[in-house]
Amino acid sequence: MIWKKIFNTPQEELEDEPVEMEAGAGAQCPEDDIPRASHQHHGREREPLSLDINSRGGERDQPGIELNLKIRIDDESQVGRAALLLAATTSNETECVFKKELSSIGWRSVATEVGGLAGDLPQKITRALVGASLNAGVVEKKRNEMHALMHAALEALDGFLVVGMLEASVGAKIAIVRNSKWISVAVMGDTAYHAVAHHERCGLGVMHI
Repeated sequence: MIWKKIFNTPQEELEDEPVEMEAGAGAQCPEDDIPRASHQHHGREREPLSLDINSRGGERDQPGIELNLKIRIDDESQVGRAALLLAATTSNETECVFKKELSSIGWRSVATEVGGLAGDLPQKITRALVGASLNAGVVEKKRNEMHALMHAALEALDGFLVVGMLEASVGAKIAIVRNSKWISVAVMGDTAYHAVAHHERCGLGVMHI
């Protein structure tokens, strides 16, 4: 995850680096293996997906626990839950598997990562989520879809960032999931005023398209 780099890199070096993946997905998944289906199925005839969410950010050689969760998503109103699960993935492999499953029921999704000082993050997140969403085909340049995306992102940021965090270092994974009626933005990551005191935070926003 990008925040591991942030908390181990001097701030002056970070300020000189461009924001990563502003216009693309967080994980490169083979598109040829992704099945396409109508959004009308909602996964009702599918087996529950087993999501491998590793508590150590995918570093399996370190002590920790590995959770294999079976969570059923079968209704369009669960778009927020899907976004949170996607933002919580800690490896490219798991991210690709989950995006593939969402695609199979007609849902579109993308994930990207941003980092820096909390005071600079809103602009970075705006560029990152808009670029990633457009490039991945999650949204189109239509007034209603862009409006819904930005409102969901604003709601997610309100939960993720708090007033007074302007000098805190932040590393976050952003997930965007949409279906025919709803779009959701989830932001999950770490914040810290000092590298030894970083801890996790998350925010979620959902908006009707």
